[in-house]
Amino acid sequence: MRQSQIVSASLLALSMVGGGAIAAQDEALNSQYTQIDEACVQSQLPDEPVYEAVCPGLGGWMVHILSGEHGSASAYARPGSARTEYINAPTRGLFGGFHDVIEWRLDADGAFATIHRYVHYNTPDVVEFYEGIEEPNTLIVTALAAEGGYMVCPVAFVDASVLPDANLIARAVADELARGWDCGNEPVLFNDAMPDVESYFVSLGRKRAG
Repeated sequence: MRQSQIVSASLLALSMVGGGAIAAQDEALNSQYTQIDEACVQSQLPDEPVYEAVCPGLGGWMVHILSGEHGSASAYARPGSARTEYINAPTRGLFGGFHDVIEWRLDADGAFATIHRYVHYNTPDVVEFYEGIEEPNTLIVTALAAEGGYMVCPVAFVDASVLPDANLIARAVADELARGWDCGNEPVLFNDAMPDVESYFVSLGRKRAG
């Protein structure tokens, strides 16, 4: 099996926050990318119209994609560890599935978060029930080294249909919140009412570092 294609894209560091996240001023962070492609191993679950694809990720991580008639969910497994629980995108459509590219955020210790786009699909007869959008897009930010009882859990859902800078917001969420994230917390929903990380900290009555 060949390795997933990995493309490096170095980025300047974003200032980090205290109280649950790790301070990282002047820290070099970067992104690398893997794909859901022919390198994945796909199998059908017994007696169910559900398929699981197991795909090579970054640094030995494996990505599990579970897909059924109406949508998909994702899970992760680090080397030597069992697969995590599956993570579902918020319901924004009758059908849905993942984009084939996963972004991994890295620091000096390796990957600490992923950003994965989920595309929802609505037929014309139901689109009015789902925000009036035919293909709502959500960026799922997942912590890979979180605290609070679990190592992997969703940190945020970023509405890429209404936020023009959704990719930058998702990276800021990963960099400033994922490390040390308490998995007992509900994922944060970033949309037109919570349009950026600054707004999130304001909602908590806290000041964003940097």
